[in-house]
Amino acid sequence: MEAIKNFEELKIHLGNQDKRKKLAVANALDSHSLEAVVMAVEAGFIDAYLVGKRSGVEEILNREFPSKLPDIEPFLHIVDVEGAKEAAEAAVAMVRNGKCDLLMKGLVNTDVILRAILDKEKGIHSVGNVLTFTSCFDIPSYHKMIFMSDPAVIPEPTKEQRIMMIKYCIETAQKFGVSRPKIALIHSTEVANPKIRFMQDYLDIMELYRHGEFGDVIMDGPIDIFLAIDKERGEIKKIQTPVLGDSDILIFPDFSSANVFYKTAQTLGNAENAGLLYGANSPVVLTSRSDSTETKFYSICMACALV
Repeated sequence: MEAIKNFEELKIHLGNQDKRKKLAVANALDSHSLEAVVMAVEAGFIDAYLVGKRSGVEEILNREFPSKLPDIEPFLHIVDVEGAKEAAEAAVAMVRNGKCDLLMKGLVNTDVILRAILDKEKGIHSVGNVLTFTSCFDIPSYHKMIFMSDPAVIPEPTKEQRIMMIKYCIETAQKFGVSRPKIALIHSTEVANPKIRFMQDYLDIMELYRHGEFGDVIMDGPIDIFLAIDKERGEIKKIQTPVLGDSDILIFPDFSSANVFYKTAQTLGNAENAGLLYGANSPVVLTSRSDSTETKFYSICMACALV
């Protein structure tokens, strides 16, 4: 499989699959989320289970997509459930019992769906797994897809959490056809200042990399963002790095720096993006209400590539 370089290629790749993935949408009463689901159904790779109050789901479908319903209705299944909490629990149960492959957050607060995911008896989280958020970007000025972690869940990662974040990113990149991912541990400079709070984590992780902990990958750090994704600027600095201007994966020091990159890439870099919650027993499309329909659609695409 050749590496997928943008979301259009990902969409084509998924459309060529011979089986639709089953997606459970928790409280499917958000028109933007439903539009993204409809797009995925039309593209041919999703069979959607819309969990929520039947009258509300039907009202949105009939109002927003009347001309499309005759073609897509066989792949839309409404699961009638009252209330956001109950819908979240029911959608999680559908993934837990194998009826669905994927979970998507609809019109429900994040803390509510997380409680359902983390429920020790009825949830889809195995003890010891790290819950974290991984994103991928299609940036017009960059020559391939780029993956990053974590802009949304873990404010101050421990070393163990960073290691899992890296492994999740590697798994995702490989599912996108990147045979030997290049990973950059991002800092404001390439100087390993021991006074910086996260620097020992980076140094320890680099040592683990040299001992084969992460498999067939290329890793370097600490390095700055110029070295990681801008070959011309990186060459000006005359710094030798095996990931120069060609990184597939960016690992940031903390939640704040990752979040700034995440939002700046969208607003100033005109990037299309997707993101998933990792660490549950299946990928979770956990988008914000403010995310565009395209982001939600591409997040469904990203999830489908992993299962």
